[in-house]
Amino acid sequence: MVKKKKKYRNPTGQYIIIAAVAVALLAGTFALGWHFGVKSTEYHGNILLVNESHRLDANYVPDELVNLYQQRHSFRMASSEIFLTRPTYEAMEAMFHAAEEADMNGYIVTSGYRSYQRQQEVYAASEPGKAQQPGASEHQTGLAFDVTVETSEGFESTPQYSWLMQHAHEYGFIQRYPANKSDITGISYEPWHYRYVGVEAATRMYKTGQTLEEYMGEK
Repeated sequence: MVKKKKKYRNPTGQYIIIAAVAVALLAGTFALGWHFGVKSTEYHGNILLVNESHRLDANYVPDELVNLYQQRHSFRMASSEIFLTRPTYEAMEAMFHAAEEADMNGYIVTSGYRSYQRQQEVYAASEPGKAQQPGASEHQTGLAFDVTVETSEGFESTPQYSWLMQHAHEYGFIQRYPANKSDITGISYEPWHYRYVGVEAATRMYKTGQTLEEYMGEK
């Protein structure tokens, strides 16, 4: 009697199918988590847009926040408790060091990262139209800072402001809320508020005169 040979089933194909299904499920879970974790926000490349229409979740906290007071800095500070993301701090330090080398001194950083809860307090204590609602503030990203100098006039009237307007893009910063653009940004002119977007994007916006909303195709 001749015994029939048992067919050998190669499990490789089954493993591939199982792995593909697992990857698809993980991707779907990630997409849902992304949508609901940073809901209503938009990215252009790696640039995060935050405004009244694109808000951050209450639990959103940026990675790698650093205390500016504990770092080397070429600027003064209004508080020892100002934080930014490390890439933002490093670009800002390079910018203000260059300003110092150009005998442009006296910059005072007054604000950086604010949590959702802190922005609630700021918003509640501010006059209408003077602060963004919680979740709509760029300060929650850790990518924005406010700056001024000691002056009896507005910051926009100082030579330090003029230097920033000429050179901020070289270090990846934009003036986030420029004059005559409030109909696009939704925010009145803020000559003191600067946002890190990277050198390439900042230079493009500097050359075209675009706001971040325009650059990202929102307007």
